[in-house]
Amino acid sequence: MPNVLMLDFLADLRENNSLDWMHAHKKRKKEAQNAFLELVQGCIADLAETEPCLAALDAKDLAFRINRDTRFSDDKSPYNPTFRAHISPAGRMPVPVGYFVSVTPGGSFAGGGLFAPHFKDATRMVRDRIAADPQAFLDIVEAPGFAERFRFVGMPLNNLPKGYDPQSPAAEYLKCKCWAVEEHFDDAVVADDEACRRALLDSFAAMKTFNEYLNEALEGFAMPTR
Repeated sequence: MPNVLMLDFLADLRENNSLDWMHAHKKRKKEAQNAFLELVQGCIADLAETEPCLAALDAKDLAFRINRDTRFSDDKSPYNPTFRAHISPAGRMPVPVGYFVSVTPGGSFAGGGLFAPHFKDATRMVRDRIAADPQAFLDIVEAPGFAERFRFVGMPLNNLPKGYDPQSPAAEYLKCKCWAVEEHFDDAVVADDEACRRALLDSFAAMKTFNEYLNEALEGFAMPTR
């Protein structure tokens, strides 16, 4: 079962997070990474049935490295014991928003929406869209089936930014720097290859309208250039 290989490897990496341990377990790392890429490629195939623009994506271009940048962190652990990928036409880039897969023991989840707090133009575009028609946004995120299912990730500011109506019914969402959702899965679900893939697809289908709303708001956004 490939997914069990992933979880077992990541659990051991969490307990032995060092360059020496990783060097001694190169084969296990490769097997676990391949299992994750297989899972992501399967999700791409499933999603492409209703979103053909995703059909040509290669999981290798969507997956994030597990190596950590420790230069500015007190935690000098060299690896992040998590496999992650963003299924989007722009690959790992946050815009257009897509579907996020994160696998780690005890914390795996499917995600969607915009998580790019440092991209001020993207934040402004989404805020402006919500402000222009608050009810359209609320109808999505506060629909009973959606709100009960997903954990909302917003990174809200303490105060509403200037220029936005404090009386807006979506005022709390206008404070946000991100508009993302997560649905977490137990290890037992992730360990079952078929059950995991079904659960991810079902979760992605439930957040599709949310993603579409954000991508419409972000139409014309250009990633910052260095």
